Amino acid sequence: MGSRIHRWGTRLLLLAAFALGFCASDASAGRFDDLTGPCASTVRRALAQKNLTPEDVAFDLHDRAFFGGDLHRLAFFDALTANPWKIPEYVPTIREGVFAAAESGNIAGLIQQAQARLNLSVRVGLIGDPLEDYTQLLANEAVENHFVAALKRLYAERKLPLSPSEEEYLTLKCAELPEPVARAAALYLYALPDILAYHDAAMAPVKTKLQTSCEKDPVAAIVSYMLEENGLSGPERIAHSTKSDELAEYLMANLDWGYLHTGAMVLGHVVNRMRDELKDFAAEESGFSLTFDTPLGMIVLSGSESDSYGGAMPYLLIIEAGGNDYYLGGAANVNTTNPCSVLIDLEGNDTYECATDDIPSFGAGVFGYGMLVDLAGDDLYHAQHVSQGGGLFGVGLLLDESGKDNYSVVTDGQGAGTFGTGILADLSGDDIYGCYRSAQGYGFTLGAGLLVDMAGNDQYIANDTDIKYPSAQSAEHNSSLAQGFGFGARRDFTTGHSWAGGVGMLFDALGNDSYSCGVFGQGAGYWYGTGILSDAAGDDEYSGHWYVQASAAHFAIGILDDASGDDNYFADMNMAIGAGHDFSLGFLLERAGNDTYNAPNLSLGGGNASGIGIFWDFAGDDTYAPTGATTLGRGNNGRRGGLRDHMRVLGLFIDTGGADTYPAEYDFAGNNRMWTQPGTNTDDPLPLVELGVGVDGEVTPE
Repeated sequence: MGSRIHRWGTRLLLLAAFALGFCASDASAGRFDDLTGPCASTVRRALAQKNLTPEDVAFDLHDRAFFGGDLHRLAFFDALTANPWKIPEYVPTIREGVFAAAESGNIAGLIQQAQARLNLSVRVGLIGDPLEDYTQLLANEAVENHFVAALKRLYAERKLPLSPSEEEYLTLKCAELPEPVARAAALYLYALPDILAYHDAAMAPVKTKLQTSCEKDPVAAIVSYMLEENGLSGPERIAHSTKSDELAEYLMANLDWGYLHTGAMVLGHVVNRMRDELKDFAAEESGFSLTFDTPLGMIVLSGSESDSYGGAMPYLLIIEAGGNDYYLGGAANVNTTNPCSVLIDLEGNDTYECATDDIPSFGAGVFGYGMLVDLAGDDLYHAQHVSQGGGLFGVGLLLDESGKDNYSVVTDGQGAGTFGTGILADLSGDDIYGCYRSAQGYGFTLGAGLLVDMAGNDQYIANDTDIKYPSAQSAEHNSSLAQGFGFGARRDFTTGHSWAGGVGMLFDALGNDSYSCGVFGQGAGYWYGTGILSDAAGDDEYSGHWYVQASAAHFAIGILDDASGDDNYFADMNMAIGAGHDFSLGFLLERAGNDTYNAPNLSLGGGNASGIGIFWDFAGDDTYAPTGATTLGRGNNGRRGGLRDHMRVLGLFIDTGGADTYPAEYDFAGNNRMWTQPGTNTDDPLPLVELGVGVDGEVTPE
C-alpha cells in the first residue's frame, strides 16, 4: 500500500492474562467454561429444581430466528447469546486487556481491543515493527531537515504542489524547532502517505456514491443524518427517509472496513511513537512557532505560549507544547479533504470547546481518523455531537493521561461508535463525564464504543433532568443509551430494513464511582446490540430507571460486572439489575462486597417474553429491597396463544456468600435456601415454559 509494503513485527500487543476462578473468593474453585467447581455445582443444584442444567440456560437460536435475524449481527453477540456462561470469563478478560493497553498509553492496542468486537481482526504490529520504514527514514543522517523532507515526500505522493517560497519558509521556520518536536512531526508526515493510502482504499468503493448522493460535503451530511436520528425517540429513532437509509446501507455494505481500520492502527502506532518522542520535552526551554496550511489541513507547531485555535478550519497536525490553550477545533475530520487529524498537547489546563452542531471535534473520525492526546493538566472538554472519542464511518480517539478533567457532550461521544470506532481513555484523576445520549461507551450498527478510565473517583452522568430526548417508556426521563450500551435500528414494524446493534463498553479500573442515567444504560442493549459496564474496584453507586444495570430489550445483551467494593444499586421503574426482555439476556455479576439493591419489577434475575435474566452476587453481606412481583428469580411470557407459549423464559437469582437480608413479604427467599417461582399468570399457567429459580447459600466444596 502506498509507497511502502509494511513488514509487521514480532512485538505482540499485550493482553493481560486473567485467570478468573469461578468463585471470586477462591481461584481454585472452578471455571465456568467447564461448568465445574463449587459455585457451578451450586448453580447446577438450583437449576435441577426445574430439571434444568447450566447448558439449558441459553436461547434456542432457531426459535429466535422465527422473529427475524438481523443484518450486520456480530459474531461477538452470537457467541454470548449461544452460551451466556462465557460472560463471567470473557468480560474480565476483555476488561484487563483494555486496562493493559490503556495503562501503557497504547493507542493502537486500544483500537485493536475495540474493533476486535466488530468481526474484524486487524492487528498491525503483531509481527514486526510497523514503523520500521519511517524510523529508517528518520535515521538518515544525510537529510538535513526531516520535517521538510517528509512534507515534500507527502506532497509528491499526493501529487500536491509545494512552491519554492513555501519550501524556503519551512526551512527557515524548522531551524527554530526543538529536535523532539521536529522528529515527532516528521515521523507523522513520513507515515502519512501509507495511512492515507489505506484510507483511500477503504473509501474508494463508496466515493462516487457519496459525491452523487450528498448535497453538501459528506462529513457534514453524515453528521446531519446522525443528528436527525438523535432527534427522534424510541424505536422510531432511525426511521429516516428512504434516500438516507439507502445511502447508509450502501456505505455499510461497500466501505472496506479492513482497510479503514488498518489505516487507524498504523496511525495509532505513529501517535504512540510521537508521544514517546515528546513526553520528556519541556516547553519552557524554548519558544517556537510554525504554521503552515496544506491542502490536507493546517499544521501548527507551537511552544510554551497559551494559544487559541479556530474551529471551522481543518487541521492536519497540532503539536502544542505548553500553555493553557483554547481549542475550538482540532483532532477531527471537518470535511473529506481532511481525512486525518492529530492533536498532541503536552501540558497546561486546556479548554476544548465546540459549540457547532455539525462539526466533529476533539478525537472524532468521520470518514477518516481523528486522534487527540493530552499529556497533562486539568482540562475542560465541551462539545455538541461526535466528539471526545467518536467514530462515524471512521475511527476517533481521545487519550488524556493526567489531571482532573471535565467532559461534556450532547450525543455521540465519550467513546461512541456509529458505523465506526470511538474511544475515550482517561488514565488518572477524579473526572466528570456528562452527556445526554449515545455516549460513554456506546455502539451502534457496525460500531464499537469504548470508554476506559484507569483511576480516580469519577462521575458518569447521562443527564436525566433536562429532558431533550424523552424515552418511549417514560416521557419524564431521557432515553440515555449510555454507560455501556449497544443499540440497533429496529424496523420490523416499519420498513423491514433493520440493522443489528453494535458493542458499547465502559471499563473503570479504580475509585469510588457514580453512574446515573435515565432509560437504557449501565450495561444494557437493544436490538441485537451488546452493552457492557465493568467496574474493577471501589464503592460504587448505580442509579437509573428503566432498562438499566444489566438489562436488555428485543434480542439484545446487557452486562454489568462489578468486581469489588460495597456498591449500591437503584432503579425504580422496570427491567433492571439482571433482566432480559424479548429474547434478550441481562446478566449482572457482583463479585465481592456488601451491596444494596433497590430494585423494581422485572429485576434481580427477571425474565420476560422469552428473555433470560441472570443475577449473581458472589460474596458479601447484601441487602435486597425489591418492589415488584417478577424478581428474585422469576420468568413471565406475558401474552398467550402464540409460539412463545412453547419457548422458555427464565429468571435466575444466585447469591453464593454472606449473610443477606430480604424483605419479609418475599418469605420464600432467604439465607441458605433454594426456591422456584411460577409465572404470575395463574389463570393460564405455563409451568414448562415460565421458569424461575433462586438460590442463596454459602458455597463449600462437595
